[in-house]
Amino acid sequence: MWWSLLLIVFGFFILAYGGNYVCSGASALAIRLGISQFIIGMTVVAMATSTPELITSLVAVIQGHPEIVASNVIGSNLVNIGLAGGLVALIKPFNINSRVLERELPLSLLMTCLLALCSMFTPIGWTVGVLFITLNILYLYYACSHDYSQEKSKQITVKTSFWQGMGIFLLGLALLFWGAELVVGHSVKIARNLGWSDALIGFTIIAVGTSFPEIITSFVAALRGYGAICTGNIIGSNIFNILMIMGTCALICPLPVNASLCYFALPSLILLTILMWRFFTTKREISRKEGAILLLVFLFVFSLFTYLQLQPWN
Repeated sequence: MWWSLLLIVFGFFILAYGGNYVCSGASALAIRLGISQFIIGMTVVAMATSTPELITSLVAVIQGHPEIVASNVIGSNLVNIGLAGGLVALIKPFNINSRVLERELPLSLLMTCLLALCSMFTPIGWTVGVLFITLNILYLYYACSHDYSQEKSKQITVKTSFWQGMGIFLLGLALLFWGAELVVGHSVKIARNLGWSDALIGFTIIAVGTSFPEIITSFVAALRGYGAICTGNIIGSNIFNILMIMGTCALICPLPVNASLCYFALPSLILLTILMWRFFTTKREISRKEGAILLLVFLFVFSLFTYLQLQPWN
């Protein structure tokens, strides 16, 4: 058991490094193409930092643990808003632009509600998977074709060439595959010994571990004054997690959704998304006080879900 625990920690380090390389390589490629900070955050960085969740979910499905996917996605989205957004705001309040407030935040809330609706007809199958992937492609096309941001990424200096960026990106992907296999395999082994369900494994250990790239990226972006990247990363990652990860995995096999996720975790995610939207409408930023509220709500939801899953009836 201790050996498995060490390998899980090692796997998380590999995921963190892999996510960092993927994020750095993808951002360098986007900057070379002159894409705005916001689009980098909403698309390239958001997808790059969500790659650990995607790879881990795919590995979980291949290894015969499909229930991990929904709990990983929902748990990761809660972590992105409550833990990443809350902690970053506590250290340095970050802002939002009008486009996110008017378009991306409502879209994130809509996609979360759509996931909640689809989860009522569990398992989530091939038809929903095709729908989610189609919506994700349409969203990416819309976001990139309506990039009216005046804050172009050419203002961010980068010394990495196009091919160096591509090499860093591919190295990151290789590390993510390796780290995901270690984390999923040994997390399931330990959790089985402790009597944990797949839903609890995905919601706690895997969701928090695979969200390290989002937390680190948002923190660094906020400290460097790239508020658009920070908010775009959090919101874009949540949209990507729901549409691309759930959609891709549902094409491989039907995805069961734990009852506690449907009736407790998903409504809590909707609540946190609404809270974040409400906070941004005041001064178009999340203050330290508002960040503390997001963090406390997340800790309450996280703790209560864990408690419910550990009860004998589960």
